Formats: sequence, C-alpha cells, structure tokens
Amino acid sequence: TRQFPVTVHFAKRTHDDYLAQAYKKVLSIHKSLPPGGILVFVTGQREVDYLCKKLQRASKRQIGKKPEMVGDEYGSRPEIEEKEIFEAYDIDRTEPEHQDGIFSSYGEDETDDELNVASSDAETESEMDTDSDEEDSVAHETAEDGPVLSFLKGAESSSVLKASFKAISGQPETAEEASNATIAEKSGPSASRARLRVLPLYAMLPASQQLRVFHDIPEGERLVVVATNVAETSLTIPGITYVVDTGKEKVKNYDHATGMASYEVQWISKASASQRAGRAGRTGPGHCYRLYSGAAYSKDDLFPDFTEPEIKKMPVEGIVLMLKSMNIVKVENFPFPTPPNKESLVEAQHCLKILEAVDNQEKLTSMGKAMAQYPMSPRHSRLLLTIIKMLKSQEGCARSNLILGYATAAASALSYTNPFQVQGNTDRETNEDGPDPEHKDRHERKSQKKLKAMVREARKDFSIPSSDALTISHALRSFECSKNRVEFCRDYSLHLKTMEEMSKLRKQLLRLIFNYSKFCDEFAWNFGGSQDVEQAWGSETNKKPMLNEEEILGQGICAGWADRVAKKINTFSGLSKEDRKVRAARYQSCALNDIIYLNRSSSVAQIPPDYVVYSELLNTKRSYMYGVTSVKPGWLLKYASSLCTFSAPLEDPKPYYEPQNDQVYCYVSPIFCRHNWQLPLHSLPIKDATRRVQIFAWALLKGDVLPCLRVVQKFLALSPSVVLGPASQRRVGDLLSRMSKKTIYSRAALRDAWNTDPDYLYPEIQAWIQDKYQSQLGAIWEQMHQEVRLEGRELFPKRFKKVKG
Repeated sequence: TRQFPVTVHFAKRTHDDYLAQAYKKVLSIHKSLPPGGILVFVTGQREVDYLCKKLQRASKRQIGKKPEMVGDEYGSRPEIEEKEIFEAYDIDRTEPEHQDGIFSSYGEDETDDELNVASSDAETESEMDTDSDEEDSVAHETAEDGPVLSFLKGAESSSVLKASFKAISGQPETAEEASNATIAEKSGPSASRARLRVLPLYAMLPASQQLRVFHDIPEGERLVVVATNVAETSLTIPGITYVVDTGKEKVKNYDHATGMASYEVQWISKASASQRAGRAGRTGPGHCYRLYSGAAYSKDDLFPDFTEPEIKKMPVEGIVLMLKSMNIVKVENFPFPTPPNKESLVEAQHCLKILEAVDNQEKLTSMGKAMAQYPMSPRHSRLLLTIIKMLKSQEGCARSNLILGYATAAASALSYTNPFQVQGNTDRETNEDGPDPEHKDRHERKSQKKLKAMVREARKDFSIPSSDALTISHALRSFECSKNRVEFCRDYSLHLKTMEEMSKLRKQLLRLIFNYSKFCDEFAWNFGGSQDVEQAWGSETNKKPMLNEEEILGQGICAGWADRVAKKINTFSGLSKEDRKVRAARYQSCALNDIIYLNRSSSVAQIPPDYVVYSELLNTKRSYMYGVTSVKPGWLLKYASSLCTFSAPLEDPKPYYEPQNDQVYCYVSPIFCRHNWQLPLHSLPIKDATRRVQIFAWALLKGDVLPCLRVVQKFLALSPSVVLGPASQRRVGDLLSRMSKKTIYSRAALRDAWNTDPDYLYPEIQAWIQDKYQSQLGAIWEQMHQEVRLEGRELFPKRFKKVKG
C-alpha cells in the first residue's frame, strides 16, 4: 500500500512518439529535480532495451562532457548544447502555430483554466492523485506549496534559463542573471552531473538481472528503471521518487473469428494509471509524470476505468469444457460474472467438437470426460490422451514410457513461450523492424547478428525437424538431466525461468496421468509407473526419438490442434511486391483466406512440409505460425474428420475387408476445409447393410476372412468377384440371401451364427465348389470353424507387424 503522497502531473499535449517524450522527461527530471530514482513505464522488451541504451548514451555524453566557460575557453558548441537543453527541459523553440503537426492530439489542447489544473512547469499540468492502490487517501499538493521545480516558480524562472543559455553560448551574463543562476544551482546543482544507472525490468529478463533494481545505488548516481507493466503491481523498488508514465501497454488480443493473436499497443485503464502513480509513493513522497493530457485521460473510450477481463480476450474452450463436465449443457445460459463474447462461446463449442470432446448433441464424450480431468487447455489434454490411447492399441512398443515422457514434455512446451526466442532478440510482440532501426549502431547490429547465430547453433543440438514442440521437449530433457542448469541455459541460450516452469508442469502432468488412471480404464497407463517413465526420460538423453516415435507424438499434437492446419502454397498470385520478397515459406490456413508464413526460426523451416499444424498464429507485420508440427494428410482424416467432406463410395479401388477391425471398407475421395484441399483417397466403413454383406461374402470366398479358404480357390466353380455384380446366378443369390437373413457381414457375426447352427451356410458354400471336389469340403469346414474363433492378428500375423522399439 502506498504510504506517502504522490503528485500527478499531466502533459499539455498527448504526443504519438511517447518513447521520445519519455526520454526527454527522464533527462528533464535528472537535470532539474532533487535526487531520487526514476521509474519509466513502456510497453515491451524492445522498447525497454531501446530506451535504456538511449539513456545510457545520454548519460555517458553528460559525464564525459567538459564544463563550458564564458569566452569559449574550451571551445563551446552553442548550436548543439542549446538544442540538448531545449530537449531536456521540453521547451519548443518554435511557436505552436509553426509546428509541423507530426504529433497528433485527441482534442485535449485546452487551456489550464479549461482543465482547472495548475501548471507546474513548461509542459505539464499538476493534479492531485487521490486514488491509491488500496483506496487510501493521499495528501494534496499544488504547484504553489509543493516541491516540484520550486526554483523555477515566478518571473525569475525564465531569466534563470536565459542566463544558462547565454552562458553556454558564450554570451556575458548580467549581474542579475548571474544571481538567479546561483539560486538555481543551490536548488539542485549536483543532480544534473550525476551518472544515470539505467536498468531494464521485464518479465522475461533473467532473475539475476531483475534483482539489480533492488541493489544499493552508489553515491553520485541516480537510478533509472525502464520497465513494462510487470512493475505496475506487487513490486516496490527502493528509492523511486519519480514515475514517468507513457500511458501505454502492450496487450495480447485474440480474434475469435480467425483464431489469430496480435500484440497491440493501447492506452492503459485508469486503474492501471493509479497503480503506476502509486509506485512513486512507496518509500517517500513522489511525483508521477503522465505523458498524456488530462483531457485525454478523462475520455472513457481512451482510458477505461478498468482493464478488460481476460475471459473476453482469450479462447474459452477450457471454461466451456469444465462447465459441461458439471452437467451444464447450455453454457450460453450460464450466469457468468463477466460473460464472454458470444463469438468466443461459438468458437469454443466448435473447437470441442473437432477435438471430439462433445458429440453432435453437445454432450461430453468419453474423451471429453477424460479431458476435463486435466487443469489445462483441452488441446493439451487431447494430445496426452490421444498418445496414451495409441500406445495401448499398439502393444509391444519397446519405449512406451519414453514416448509418454516426450508427450508430457510437448504439452508443457506448447504451454509456454519458446525459450530459444527470448535471448535471440526475436521478440514476437513487435514487427521485424523494431521500434527505430535507424538508431541501431553498427556494433549493436553486429552483436545482435552474432547472438542470433549463437541461438541457431544451440538449436541444432536439439533440433527435431518434424516439430517445434519436440525440439523444445528434447532440450527440456537435456536440461533436466544437466548437472548445472544455470550454465546449461547460458551455454545454449535458453531462458532459465521458462525451462524451470516447463519442467515443473511436465512432472505435474505425469502425476495427473497416473492419478487419473485409477478411475478410467480406457485411458489408464498399463506400461509401468511414473518411476519407469522418469527412468526412461533420464537415460540416454543424447538420443532423439525414433521416426516411428516421432509419428506417434506428431499424431497426438495433430489431434490437439486439428482445427489449426495449414497447407504449403507456391503461388505468388495476390501477393504484394514486398510480400513476394519474403523468404519464409508461405502457407494457407484452413481457417483464413489470407496467406500466412512459417516462422524462419522454426525447426520445421529447414524443409517446409506440405501440411502443418500450429499452436499459435501471431499477426505482426505479417501473420506467422508458431509451435509448428509437420503432419501427414492421413492424420487429418483421422483427427479432423469433422472438417472433411467425403464423396460417394468409389468402385475403383474396390471395397475390402479389414481382418484387424473385422469390418468392410470402401474408398472415398476426401475434401478438407472450406478451401477444398484434395486429400489422398481414404477408406471408411460401409454403412449400407446390403453392400456390407456383399463385400464380406466376396472376402469370405477369397480367403480374406478365413485363411483356410485360400487353398480352395482352384476348386471354386466361379470367381468370387461375381458376388460384387448383379445376382444373376442362383448360387450368388442364395449365398447373399442366406447371409443377409442373419446380417453376416463380419467374422464375429459368422461366429455367432455357427454357435447357434454349426451347418449354417454349408449348402450355399457347397454350391460354389466344383462337383469333383465336393468331398474335400468336410475337412475344410472343420478348419473354418476353428479359425472363426481366432482374432485377426492370429489369422494374419504377417499383416500386423509389431512396432519396433
């Protein structure tokens, strides 16, 4: 809670270039006001670094500058130094009507009388901030009785500045001017000569560098902390007396219609502005300089009372799934304290259908009930449950525990930002160009290029070309097994805090899987305990997953992000000249009409695949995919069938019987999403009962159902393919009619029929055997009765090879 009064000062004008205004304001405070730390609020990491470097350079120039003397003894440069002073004191040498209008305002350039606020310096308006962090009262100060720029009050202020300008320009001072200058020096002579200790502060800054803001400041230096809104609440930096508030913040917005996220710089809320001002009153009386006018601040469309709740800005499929697990079917009727947008609820329902968490009646499926047990996004739980289900169906996988370890790691990796991107200066929140590329000197560009090259080299050690999530998972595996995690992250340019959080989440997910296995047999883990998974995860960390293991993991990721599919395109039609020069691979998203791009730092970018799924689509200067995984077209048919349109059953290729599933299938031509992407031919179970019996009869006579019938092919009177045509012959009609009577279109149905009547279908099959071979049917019939009780894997072992470990 704020303990001391804070005086708030508004700017007369609201400028677009808030970074330049913040820079000038910091120098103005440093040169004019008594000692005390300065806290500057900007929007993001790029702006923090940019402003820090600019202030550091300004401090070095100030400290290294020789004192000027009258008469040009040391060689004065009046045209340069006078400009710096004008900028430092925010004084414009041009008349208002002669300005070029490069800064826009919001109609707030009223006079002081109109705003009813007293002016405290040449560019600010003073206002008492009566709002505190905890609604506590603050002592009122005005320009008349407060300490702000007291040495500039009255008529002597202009003469003091005038004398200073003349001294710098080498012009002689009058006695009166010299006297006034002496008064100004007594008010605060040493502050302007002090060195600035400029420190950055943002969330992704390493902890050791974050802690520097709490260290003692050497005598003769002034602390300047340039921070994002991470310093807005729950943080007290010692010695902060002045707050410079740009009034801006960077917010991640989500478009529910397109599924695209974007970082936008916007005005803060009044509540946030109050919190920022409160940072100056934690350890003593302070001042907050708002770089926007009181008129702009009073407009609710620019500065709302409170920040928009997260439920209105982010996907809500997790909330919808949780409510449905509580038997609340009509989620839109739920009395939310702050209801989400209707579009987001519609999108959430659509997402859960694609993830197979709800059926067409919007009720939870068995998969959805299992997904609801995990306190995370439904996409991540779908990933885990899909892989568990696949491994249970593929018995004999030698490294099942390792695959589960990678699955939990991939879910963790897709829950956080890419740890490789933090140190590589690839801030996703901004355009590629940065805030002001003209101010980057040659040395800085070289160091950034070297740093990016180092990150690329580090990534190669862990790179798995099929998936960004698996690349990070492999890095996480090596991180957890390293002897010194701090050195490991430094050597491979990884963000320590992010890696630690991923590691904690991975272990938590593993515990949840085994806890839930006790209550659900369908998704229970049958290949050992959590210790077995950890043992497999911690051994041979230098070896990456095998190709078949990558495919299993890739299918799990595809199942979780099945509605975020993109297809590679090679056309340049419709692209601007600038977009044609982009070297990143171009894709078309199933959810958008616009072209999107594959992030060049992606592991998948080495050889861009035809189809990918992405975890995030971020719009900066262009739309880029992040968290990319390569997928096969067949996976889309398996995990995103609701987005597919299928043709009528094809006769070429012919339908067939699958002994493993004991079903008959036909081929169809699938079309994916609204862009009508043509996918490879796909097989689906035949729905028509008559056709199913027909195909099963054909497969039975061929020996595809019971292998013993393969040896009698030469004894048959007709080719089995005759069954597929019109029933023109009696033996064909009799067999189909008899099988249809008991709906025999599977091995299980045939077994049930023979359990009731062992001689069922004997006359009909006998009619297909040539007369001279009729005597051999008896022995074959006995063998058929034995084989019908076996499973597909036992009947056709060569067709079902076990997954190699």
